[in-house]
Amino acid sequence: MKRLTPLAALLSCLALFAGSGPGLAEDNATSDPFERMIQEGWRVVTPGVLQRDLGPGKVETFGLGAEGLRFKLQEMRKQLAFLRSEARTNPTPELREGIRSYRVQIAQVKKALETAPEIDQMEAVGEKVTAGIDCTIKYGAHVDAYALTTSQGVGAKTDSYFNNNCPPQAGEVYAHAYGKATGADNVVRQFTSTDPATGIRSGTNVSATATVTVNGVSACYSYSYATMTSYDLGVTYSQSVENTTCPAPPLNATVTDNYAGATLQIYGYDCYSVTWTATPSGGASPFSYAWKLNGVTVGTNSSTYTKQFCGQDTETTYTASVSVTVTDSAAQTKTVSGSQAIAYHSTL
Repeated sequence: MKRLTPLAALLSCLALFAGSGPGLAEDNATSDPFERMIQEGWRVVTPGVLQRDLGPGKVETFGLGAEGLRFKLQEMRKQLAFLRSEARTNPTPELREGIRSYRVQIAQVKKALETAPEIDQMEAVGEKVTAGIDCTIKYGAHVDAYALTTSQGVGAKTDSYFNNNCPPQAGEVYAHAYGKATGADNVVRQFTSTDPATGIRSGTNVSATATVTVNGVSACYSYSYATMTSYDLGVTYSQSVENTTCPAPPLNATVTDNYAGATLQIYGYDCYSVTWTATPSGGASPFSYAWKLNGVTVGTNSSTYTKQFCGQDTETTYTASVSVTVTDSAAQTKTVSGSQAIAYHSTL
């Protein structure tokens, strides 16, 4: 098995993993791979390991040799400890599966560390190895942890991949997504997704994907982690992100009545009822309602308001104007209005 020098591995890294941030401007480009990564925002967190911030709560990590594997092992042990603590209070089948999956991944990294070289011990190759001449190797990861937009809660999704059309170099992939939130009923809900759920997924063209969504109104948390390790190349790459927000989606509402805006014709002393209906969208249920008719409060706590109109055998017109203020459980309010034209007629 060919092993890359630290310099060759860095060069391969810059050529191989794709799309994690903007490249350098042409006039700032440098031929030194380490300097190029530093200019692109990477920082050395420990010998052999570099990290870069990709936005609020999101970090990508690149490691070389045994140093990179040790750092990955440390991070995965932290995640395993978190899942174990959650399982003590809410031992769901998904959590137990996630714990088993992390144990398998950790055991794999520990086994690889037994033979992995330190950076300064990585063997030089007799033949210069470059990507993109006769073959292509690409690898990467994408993570996202977020508040839901169509309901209140959190979600997370992640994927990692390794694609190589020049064997024997292989890659190993893993994806993990976790979400937790407390509902309006004070029940804690959490979901965990891992891929692969059991075992190891490795090869020359492999990928892993995990997704979760959890509805809730408070104590929201979601986490996404994806990693690719190639023991042949001597590199490990990962992305992780967490989210702690779950604001309610913006509240909107409409109001309609049973005559759909057409003028209501009333003859003589006949009576007819008009019912207005408020329909909220977005926001966080449950909703409350406050109705006004021509500026006077007429009803609360119902999504409908009904008013009976009776003729007096006269020729006149009248416009019934209503407004309703909808309030959701997140204290968002939306006021919408509607009207109904009424024409009174005397009998012949």
